[in-house]
Amino acid sequence: MARRRLGPARWAAVAVAVAACSSGAGDRQAAPTTTTTTAAATAPTTGSTTSTTAPSEPDYRLELRGFGPVRVGMTVDEASAALGRRLTPVISPPDEDCAMYAPASGFDGIAFLVARGVVARTDVTAGPTRTPEGLALGQTEAEAQRRYGDRLATGDHDYLVGGRYLTLIPEAPGDEGYRLVAETDGRRVTALRAGRLPEVEYSDGCL
Repeated sequence: MARRRLGPARWAAVAVAVAACSSGAGDRQAAPTTTTTTAAATAPTTGSTTSTTAPSEPDYRLELRGFGPVRVGMTVDEASAALGRRLTPVISPPDEDCAMYAPASGFDGIAFLVARGVVARTDVTAGPTRTPEGLALGQTEAEAQRRYGDRLATGDHDYLVGGRYLTLIPEAPGDEGYRLVAETDGRRVTALRAGRLPEVEYSDGCL
């Protein structure tokens, strides 16, 4: 697959689109305010009552092989069914070789890179999502080093002066083809991604 490079401004626009696509503002309704009166208490109730409370989002973790029930190697339809939310392309029409998909509602800041029809990696650009070891956005580089120790390889950021990539090199047998990458501004983690090689190391998403 030819790797098409997105400039920093273009990739920033994609990140904004991911946040907008996954905000789910239109799918969430505030709980209705109930005013209790004597008449209301004694009046008979007719018809059915439909709850407007949105289901809470599970506390899924970002793992080498996926995000919660979404696993590397799933098709978009399979990942949508597993997550319980329809995945839609961040930019339409999606490229058949490589495209970013995000939940149509909920799971703010989560996106999936789909390469040749299957999920290859998960990106976290906002929200409280953590790795199994507890790494999350906003934590310091020192915290990342404390959680992963000498398993982290450090490299300079492609665009951000002073920024770095902290890459987890897994040790478990069978995980050699996967990576976890934390982007930092030189002090704190600003983005996370995890998945298979080579897609997990694409600094601009779909190059």
